[in-house]
Amino acid sequence: MSRPRGMTLTRMCAPYALWALHFLAIYSLQGLACARQLGRERVAGLEIMTWTMWGLTAVILAAIAWQAWRAWQIRRALLASDDAGRADHARRLFMVVLCLLGAAISALGVVFTASPLAMLQTCA
Repeated sequence: MSRPRGMTLTRMCAPYALWALHFLAIYSLQGLACARQLGRERVAGLEIMTWTMWGLTAVILAAIAWQAWRAWQIRRALLASDDAGRADHARRLFMVVLCLLGAAISALGVVFTASPLAMLQTCA
């Protein structure tokens, strides 16, 4: 297994960007379903648009989990290195912790955004 690359600002912000993408996509798809009657046919008891939004939610949660796993790998590599005490090492470790916390908050936000899918009909 290759050694994980360092933590960057882009990687640290990726969970938040995924959460924002999910929020935008879910509410856009919801609007299309209601305004244009897009995907309103039922399959296995749910509308096609609901299945689409559940699938999107699963994909986004998997991407957030992958980002958290990568941050965890970077954290393990940083803790195993011998530069403890250097300011650059402490900064990178701090960014990894922020990424892990951001992934947890983003996953919670995605679940919260998707919760109406479980409780309401598409155009309720």
